[in-house]
Amino acid sequence: MSYIKFGKYEPRREIVVFDRKSGNSIQHIYEFTNGYGANVIQNEYSKGGEDGLYELGVLKDGVLCYSTPIKNDVIGYLSADEVAEYLQRIEELPKEGEENERQEPSVSNH
Repeated sequence: MSYIKFGKYEPRREIVVFDRKSGNSIQHIYEFTNGYGANVIQNEYSKGGEDGLYELGVLKDGVLCYSTPIKNDVIGYLSADEVAEYLQRIEELPKEGEENERQEPSVSNH
């Protein structure tokens, strides 16, 4: 069970650091069956971290991806509910090649 949960989503990996000097830090890694995932962080350097908010980056095959319909950069200043909404959107992205398969018309032998 994770320390922090966003909606129904359990992270594949969670790192929580309690540090009185530098401040606390969390990182959640999410992976979905479509090959996409997310890296959610909150620390003194993340966008919104000092305000208790989260920063999210979209992952493709475990690497930050800047070319999705979701966003072309990391997304900062997110509430926990907003993180859950983005996780759902990322989970619903089509697998690579699925979008093209759906859009191409079927060929008939007539």
